[in-house]
Amino acid sequence: MTFITRTASAFAVLGSVFVSTTALALTPFNAATLAYRGQLEGIPSYQVLQADLQGRRVTGEDILEAAGLEVNRSDARFIESVLRDNNRN
Repeated sequence: MTFITRTASAFAVLGSVFVSTTALALTPFNAATLAYRGQLEGIPSYQVLQADLQGRRVTGEDILEAAGLEVNRSDARFIESVLRDNNRN
């Protein structure tokens, strides 16, 4: 009986940890990171993303939309800035 109780308790803790990490809100910075890594559908990654941003074929608004976030110019500029700064390093 102790084994069953401990197992159920472990699953309850694991479940609550999983729910709390997936419930975290996606931020514009996270969206930029996901875009850079190629983890947003329809957004190219790495050097292609950098070239597309520079050529205005991809915008911060596109990245926000692909991430499912509210599209606004302030966050879009932030994302573009983060990705430009990332290219300098």
